[in-house]
Amino acid sequence: MDKIAIYYGDNLNTGQYDNGVWMDILKIPFIKTVDEAKDYDIIIRTLFINKIGFSQKIRKKFPHIIQIGLSDPPLMQISKLNPHEQAAYLRDLRYLDGIMALTEEERQWYKTASHKPTIKIGLPFPFESYKRDYNKLSDAKREFIGLGVGAFSDDRNFISSFIVFRQLKKKFPYLRGVYMSLPESKISQTSLYAKMGKDIYIHKRKNMNEFYNILSKCKLVINLVDRNSPGRLQGEAAFFGIPVVGSNKLELQNELFPELAVSPYEVENAVMLAEKMLNGHKASERIVKKAYKNLQKYNYQHSRKKFDDFLKKIKSDRTGRI
Repeated sequence: MDKIAIYYGDNLNTGQYDNGVWMDILKIPFIKTVDEAKDYDIIIRTLFINKIGFSQKIRKKFPHIIQIGLSDPPLMQISKLNPHEQAAYLRDLRYLDGIMALTEEERQWYKTASHKPTIKIGLPFPFESYKRDYNKLSDAKREFIGLGVGAFSDDRNFISSFIVFRQLKKKFPYLRGVYMSLPESKISQTSLYAKMGKDIYIHKRKNMNEFYNILSKCKLVINLVDRNSPGRLQGEAAFFGIPVVGSNKLELQNELFPELAVSPYEVENAVMLAEKMLNGHKASERIVKKAYKNLQKYNYQHSRKKFDDFLKKIKSDRTGRI
């Protein structure tokens, strides 16, 4: 049986990375150095933009090892690198045997950029463990409008969520909003929106259980982030049966809530769709049922099968080249 490990390019795994779920799916460890790769047949290489060059180092030192790249940063972050860094990033892709991309957009980009076998693997969702650990929250009282979720990056577009919420208050004055799971660095920014508006709550990040607790209390989420990434919040909301009016730059928005997808700045459309969800119980119920069903396509069993099939293809391609 193949020995597999994941490597973050001298970054320690702190559990904060979405792609760290592959440790759970495949039951594999992470390695801390290039030299540790010698004990494995396959290395999953997380393609952090600040960890360029490690694919080449592994290939030169251990040419027999199969390396599968795993996309990490939104492509917009790669486009912001200087040309020398971009060239180095592209060069390092040549030493991979294949790449797993989280979104269709990334699949196209990495396949064309690397000329390597590339698959859209999606962002795996731990459906069974969520059912075990968080099903009890599904009956929580729905009292908030979620106004996006916090992160350290500056692409949350919180202002658009605020504009939409302010407009909704004119028709639904009882609404209360919440900016969810904010790191310390975002508290002052969102607190200004809370002062400008009315009935907006700031939920500070403490732990994931608290985040799921506040999310489960939302009757609707507005998530107009300006970034091209999978959209984990959409998956979490779908699990709890909460509709999301969200950015069409997020893969899971288009997969789970296509009828509620807008560009990050189409605020009139966002208001219209949000009103429909707040007014139309049957329409909302139909959409969340469909989202919940489609979310199961991202469970760990499906993700494992995608990986196994992709690995077979890579091995076949490698054998053909020998």
